[in-house]
Amino acid sequence: MMRLNVAIDYGSFANATSLNLVARKLFFEFGKLMNSTKEFTVAATLLADSALGDVNQHYDCVNVPNMGGYKFPLDSVLNSKNLVIGIVGIDEVVLGSQVYKTDSDWKKNKPLIDQELKKWNKNIDQIKAIHVSSNSEKSQLQEYLNVPDDKLFVIPYGVDHEKFKPPVSKQETRLKILKKYLIRDRPYFIHISESNWARKNILRLFQAYKKAKSLGLNYNLLVIGKNDPIIHQKAKSIDGINMLGFVSESNLVKLIQGSDGLVNPSLHEGFGLPMLESISCGTPVITSNVFSPPEIIKDGGLFVDPYNIEEISKSMLELANNQSLQEELSKNGLKRSNDFSWTKTAQNLIKLFQTTCYETDYDYDDYFEKSAKRTIITICQLHPELKSYLNDIVKFDFSNFLLYVEEKKFSDPMIHDYLLPFEKWIEENQNSTSLKVN
Repeated sequence: MMRLNVAIDYGSFANATSLNLVARKLFFEFGKLMNSTKEFTVAATLLADSALGDVNQHYDCVNVPNMGGYKFPLDSVLNSKNLVIGIVGIDEVVLGSQVYKTDSDWKKNKPLIDQELKKWNKNIDQIKAIHVSSNSEKSQLQEYLNVPDDKLFVIPYGVDHEKFKPPVSKQETRLKILKKYLIRDRPYFIHISESNWARKNILRLFQAYKKAKSLGLNYNLLVIGKNDPIIHQKAKSIDGINMLGFVSESNLVKLIQGSDGLVNPSLHEGFGLPMLESISCGTPVITSNVFSPPEIIKDGGLFVDPYNIEEISKSMLELANNQSLQEELSKNGLKRSNDFSWTKTAQNLIKLFQTTCYETDYDYDDYFEKSAKRTIITICQLHPELKSYLNDIVKFDFSNFLLYVEEKKFSDPMIHDYLLPFEKWIEENQNSTSLKVN
């Protein structure tokens, strides 16, 4: 049996970053496999807890699902005897100043990048394996971080097909979601941005949209995600751009379903989850012809030189004015999206863990309970609404927390995926007054 530890803390749960999403989806799928196979147990911990001195007594494999870029694991985490990490997006190393919003940001971060690159060269042997989500990423890790080929494993990310799927009626979905955001009804493209708008190439996108409008494009451009004031100011100067800010996942799905295309001509993508989610909804994409997008999307979109404003503009006009092209790309994209699922991602990762990390002879039920308790503690540490239960938990009393879960019925999406794998255990212990953490 293998005892798996997954480090899940990537900042506040309130921040719906891709790092949080990947960790959450994978943990849920690991939990389903744990319950069905009983060949391993999985616990969610903080990254700092993964680095505790006795971690190797409790886990046979420590996985950090997404390191978030070029940074090398913390020195303390390297004490883990079987450390397997995931990496997506080393754009700062590959493109340098191009993916920084200001020259001062680049000058400040350049020495930090150089310092991390030295760690990769010096300490790579302390990592058991590295999983990346695309062949493009694998090539970049080999070229820029000097990671040996035998440590790299390509395991693509997945998509939730139950949520991201074609609408019953595109027109009706569009009408309802635009009404919700007080936007007048007409066709629209969407752009899913992030705080690092330089990497997302949003300024060139705005110029391309403005040019397309001058050539007859009668579409709105809806921009999703938090952005700096400077981006909001640029958007105000161009008629038709609507800045929506952060949106819930349910609204994101509807916005994608009602759109005629996702326009994300990023300078760099390690994988491109929003693009995969879009084609899963039958929505074509206009994206970059470099790095991972052509590999992931294939014939489900149009590809442009991200530095060429003219190309981006022409592609928007082409997609808007050609209904048969929209239908063809939609059909191709839906077919391509079926190659991806979080279940498949988790299955391949478990195979990787089991082949690269040794297993031990421990009682499954015993470590299942320990995994449940450890995961509950971790969620209470991270989730703002649950921190009040820590006072009880440090006294080994889980009763109030279990009553909370009984009342909520796993309705909170921020804890659902971490606790549902232990649902049966939680229900069996909701009448217990004291559950001790071993």
